[in-house]
Amino acid sequence: MPKKKILFINYSLHSGGIEKSLVTLLTLFDYDQYDVDLQLFANDGLFLPRVPKQVHLLPPLFPKEYRLNIRQALPALLKNGHPLTALCRAGVTCAGLHGTMGERLVKMWRCERCFVRKNPVQYDAAVAYMEGQPIYYCIDDVHARRKIGFVHGDYTAMGLDRAFDTPYFAKLDAVCTVSESCKTALQTNFPQDAQKCHVQYNLLSSSLLRQMAEEPAAFPDSGYTGLRVLSIARLSQQKGLDLALPAVAALRRKGLDFRWYIIGVGPEKESLLAQIQKLGLQKDVVFLGEQANPYPFVRACDIYMQPSRFEGKSIAVDEAMALSRPILLTDFSTAKDQIADGKTGLIVPMSPEGISNGLERLLTNASLRQSFSAELAAHDYSNMEEIRKFYAILNGSRTAEPN
Repeated sequence: MPKKKILFINYSLHSGGIEKSLVTLLTLFDYDQYDVDLQLFANDGLFLPRVPKQVHLLPPLFPKEYRLNIRQALPALLKNGHPLTALCRAGVTCAGLHGTMGERLVKMWRCERCFVRKNPVQYDAAVAYMEGQPIYYCIDDVHARRKIGFVHGDYTAMGLDRAFDTPYFAKLDAVCTVSESCKTALQTNFPQDAQKCHVQYNLLSSSLLRQMAEEPAAFPDSGYTGLRVLSIARLSQQKGLDLALPAVAALRRKGLDFRWYIIGVGPEKESLLAQIQKLGLQKDVVFLGEQANPYPFVRACDIYMQPSRFEGKSIAVDEAMALSRPILLTDFSTAKDQIADGKTGLIVPMSPEGISNGLERLLTNASLRQSFSAELAAHDYSNMEEIRKFYAILNGSRTAEPN
């Protein structure tokens, strides 16, 4: 029997949870049954070397210069013979300046769709692994018997554009999301497509995480002996790092000895650095940048903190749970889908005061941290059965999630 031909679509493979989830799925995929192409808008990112050799990485929709800072991108694109792409890049920059996340994505796609090439291949299934441009490209420019889209967050909280998305979602055969709360949000926004919505949890292997976590954690302040708080987050407004900085400052004024380490990159770094300078936290907050293997840092931390404004189902939180780290979450809409408040971690109000109070409880109460860790260690968070669910959705043998 011939293999089924599948296309995955994503924007890039930078160091975010969506990208990590996609690479994990591709690593575990059954290449005896499926022939897989991967289409990225830009062939770059920390996870690109982790794409399995069985995957056919297609030429990117945009040249590598497209992803540079706008001041670098325009002259580089012009110099290398891409004047139309330079025009597109300028338009996308303007489109991304104002509006909600959904409005920006729509304006950016209206620029980009004029310049991307159509995929000429006929696929058995195409999987847009991210909301926004990957879904739009999948519908507009890909030929496939079955089309599947992923939304990795709470559709309402993300501020996506329902009016623009409605005709696109109507053409999808299935819409996957990462938690029950996120599925409810999708069904509320698209009641006409409710039967297409599926919960597809991010794949996680506890044994693999523990194995990777055995490497040394290369903290730049290796001699530091106080408590360590860790966050893994894109440096963006969504992740709420700006809410946590005043909380850290308040606790340091109280004399608590700890440092906050942040793994990630993103557009808000300069504003966060300015806030750190203003609050006098230069020695207390340490940016670790991108890390191909963040798990030694997770294992070595005393508390894992995710102060987000909204999340789908945070992969980083799942991984911290698998490594038995005490968790502190703000009360974003899907927080209760991940931890049991007071049993495996704390869920606190989404404010500097709420974060400060919760973090102080964890920092000053070793027995509470130990009880959370013990409860987490008693469970195996592996979910390898999720890939079988995905094959069923991919092949169209599953029509709806049970209510």
